[in-house]
Amino acid sequence: MPIDFRMTKRGLILLIEAYTSIEALKQEIMSKFAEAKDFFSEGDEISLMLTQETSKPDDIVNIVSLLNNMGVRVKDILVGSLEKKNVKIGQKYNLVREKVTEVRGAAVVKRNLRSGQIVVHNYDVIVMGNIHAGAEIIAGGSIVVFGSARGILRAGYSVGNEAIIAALELSPSLLQIGGTISQDYERLNIPAVAHIRTGRIVVESVDNMKFETKGGTI
Repeated sequence: MPIDFRMTKRGLILLIEAYTSIEALKQEIMSKFAEAKDFFSEGDEISLMLTQETSKPDDIVNIVSLLNNMGVRVKDILVGSLEKKNVKIGQKYNLVREKVTEVRGAAVVKRNLRSGQIVVHNYDVIVMGNIHAGAEIIAGGSIVVFGSARGILRAGYSVGNEAIIAALELSPSLLQIGGTISQDYERLNIPAVAHIRTGRIVVESVDNMKFETKGGTI
């Protein structure tokens, strides 16, 4: 079965083992929850468990957003497998929620993000703090960090190459904007912006940044 509910000692897990497309998966999730509507209440928490094959960052945004709209809170994201009755976890990310404030579609995170923590949001993400190595942000829009940014930063799952990633110190282990992923870029300990230019990710200081436009660069 590609998706299923499992009750474990960790609590209720929504297991996603396989799917053909994100739209088909969303329909299947909605059908599953409709079948179990008497079991869930508004604000219930579950763990989302993915395999290495289904842990696609762009789809995670859609899955978490769908569950939020259905009134179900994802408390953590697990990557691993369910063997008989035992959960075998390769990676675990605690979904940061308790200090996330919605402002005009953006998620404002008023805290430092530690290793093993993740923020998933379908629009822009603004972090008032530092992002440490081992933390991750997956954003549908842009990412702005008022602090040092390490870890993994993925932006533009909804808006594509128009997204930017900005920080007071920009030195993440991996950058992704839209469908472009890179680990080969200049790490800067001054205010800097990462953006797409000529089909690749460039990182520039705020004083020297030049954005690509239809008519050239500005």
